[in-house]
Amino acid sequence: MNGSTVLRECPGYTYLLLLRAVGSIIIWVDFTLIFSSLSYYWQANAITIGIASALYGLPGLLLGPYFGKLADIRHPISLLRASYSCRAATSLLLMLSPNVDVFVVLVFLKGLSNLGSMPAEQVMIRLMLSPAQVIENARWSTVIDQSLKVAAPLIGAMMTVLCQPQLGFLLPSALALAALPVLHALKQHYPRAAACSANAKRPEPWALIELCLSNVGFRTALVAVLIQTAVLGLYDPLLALFLKQQAFPAGTFGTIVSCTAAGGVAGAVIFKRMFAATTPVRVASIGLTGFGLTVVLPGGLSSLNWPLPEYALLALWIANGGFYGITAMTFGVVMQAASPSHSLGTISATARSVQLGTLVLGPLIGSTLARISSIPTVFLISGIAAVVAGAWLYAHCPTMQTQCDNNTGQANTGSTD
Repeated sequence: MNGSTVLRECPGYTYLLLLRAVGSIIIWVDFTLIFSSLSYYWQANAITIGIASALYGLPGLLLGPYFGKLADIRHPISLLRASYSCRAATSLLLMLSPNVDVFVVLVFLKGLSNLGSMPAEQVMIRLMLSPAQVIENARWSTVIDQSLKVAAPLIGAMMTVLCQPQLGFLLPSALALAALPVLHALKQHYPRAAACSANAKRPEPWALIELCLSNVGFRTALVAVLIQTAVLGLYDPLLALFLKQQAFPAGTFGTIVSCTAAGGVAGAVIFKRMFAATTPVRVASIGLTGFGLTVVLPGGLSSLNWPLPEYALLALWIANGGFYGITAMTFGVVMQAASPSHSLGTISATARSVQLGTLVLGPLIGSTLARISSIPTVFLISGIAAVVAGAWLYAHCPTMQTQCDNNTGQANTGSTD
């Protein structure tokens, strides 16, 4: 691997990017169809929908590190092949489900089938791309994910309108099967020698803790992304109620989802220049601080009974998506540079499980705070927490280039336009 940032020079990268796009479509369409089917086809009550939602995320919370370890000790393409095959099968089974109870069990299996792809993709990125190319990949992956965040649910919604929601599961099943020949083509370009050397040492289950203790840069980036995730968990489930209290139209919530996606794309565009201009720790802290400000402002103005125009709210949420993406992309790049080759899958999957844990706890704490005080107060408190944490990280790491390996420094110097 050389220091070039041109991704097309990497053999097989087009297939990797195509897989990322297919995987994103499958996840978003599945998510839309699952909860549309529960509500409109199965006429499920709130408790059943809540159980299904919990079961969908439970595999990632409990079993994520195990699948990460599999990505480290097995050929990642084999794990991806198994994941996409199971995705196709579970989508078909969801379509053929005879009753709501079986459907809910299959939702758990659907969540389980999604687990192998993320750590396997992380291992492949490490083995296929140079450090400079990792930054380019983070940009393109975010652009794809955020664009599909808007488009894929619309596809799922259209299928729900045009036919029974159950029949819509044919699309993610067909896409998962279509990914199998793409995986076969990718394997022809896959660096087998690198895979063998990466798997020479078995990963330890506590690899994430060891890396946090030994690497200040990684620890700081992880803290930033976890605080950001926790803040999201605190306020996001209350966002629709907040908009209703502020007398915004019913369609505002959907527009905000599109705005965050547009902001994510904008963040991906400027990310490369930010990463080249300063240290990764500072990029992460700027992202966290900016994200917090976009939550503080609507909460604070609402607490003061100052009306916020709809256009200003939408602009804030474009910025919200951009800053969120910058922090998340920085963590991804730092993790790629800092993680030992033999445990990258384990570390990435464990970090994801910790993030899911904060997303589970966040709504519980946020709803409790809202009952004690008010929804705007939850926005205000959570946003202030992000701003203070981001400012503290920025102030206390003024000269750190990250102690992530020399790889991050190479990526920085190789990423100029």
